[in-house]
Amino acid sequence: MDKELIKNIVNCSRCGLCMDVCPVYKAKKTETSVSRGKFLQLLGLIKKQLKFDKRIKYNLDLCLNCKKCKAACPSDIDAVQIFAEIKNEFQTPFEKFLNSPLVFKIKMFSLWALYKVKYPFKRSYYKKIKKSETFFNIVHFNGCATKSINNKFEIPYKFKEENFDCCGLPFFVKGRIDVYEKYKKRNLKRFEKFDKIIFDCATCYDTVLNYEGVNREKIVYFTDFYKNKKLRAIKPFKITFHKPCHLDMNKFLEIEEILSHIENLSYTRLNKFDDCCGFGGDFFTRHIKTATILSKEKIQNVLKTNSDTVLTTCPTCLWSLKYGIKLEGAKIKAFDLADFLHNFVEIIED
Repeated sequence: MDKELIKNIVNCSRCGLCMDVCPVYKAKKTETSVSRGKFLQLLGLIKKQLKFDKRIKYNLDLCLNCKKCKAACPSDIDAVQIFAEIKNEFQTPFEKFLNSPLVFKIKMFSLWALYKVKYPFKRSYYKKIKKSETFFNIVHFNGCATKSINNKFEIPYKFKEENFDCCGLPFFVKGRIDVYEKYKKRNLKRFEKFDKIIFDCATCYDTVLNYEGVNREKIVYFTDFYKNKKLRAIKPFKITFHKPCHLDMNKFLEIEEILSHIENLSYTRLNKFDDCCGFGGDFFTRHIKTATILSKEKIQNVLKTNSDTVLTTCPTCLWSLKYGIKLEGAKIKAFDLADFLHNFVEIIED
């Protein structure tokens, strides 16, 4: 371990504030499932009192990458960054292969195939909207999971599609920092030929927005195109919204503002709206019991709003919501916000 990494681990004061916000700890109630306990184990590695074994590897994997512990930490310790660097240092060649772009593509294809089998006729519900011209050269960043789960992305303006690389986060959290850096470099190069890059996935948006060297003025969230417009739902809806972990609070409040002013639509804020839904990328494929607890709890809070529809802006969160709805036998529907606005909301005044 390098000196900076060791310093960050040692800086943990073991205050336990991370325990109040960690979704995994709330579900498992074990010391080793929260950042404080993981740092104690890493401290044992530094002091050569412990060896990096399957138990430590498993505990480091018990992380949803929600970054809530960093927000609560008085020392501003970035646990996700530390865990990624530790995984990178201790990965075996076989583990690197399992976390390689090739295997990731196979996983994404499997996800796409599974979704097509489950929803073979999934499509847009209504005809395409009229699109306005813009003065900008706009392109859509189509995330990996978004391609597999969501309908074709649409906004009321003309834009281009570009086959960008993955934002890199799935590789970063698995310790493949080299792959993340490669994808970041290639994406930044491709961004140069566009005026604006639109994102509809909260995780991709947050990841790219925090690229070192990115021109933040180019990075746009799709909801920006619906602000200050008079909107009307095509039929009555009772809506609530699940905030993805990687959607910043300002964007969340902007989305609430949009939803609150749509005619024919009643919006209710979800209790614990920013609690993690439990799926965290492919976390649910390895820790299904923990993911199920968090997913069911989320839907139970949704039901308390008496809404008929729950929205979100993350494809994995959407999967979690649908999973929780099925487990609870709830008579509600879950949609991606971009999909919902395109299919069920019309612009009546620009």
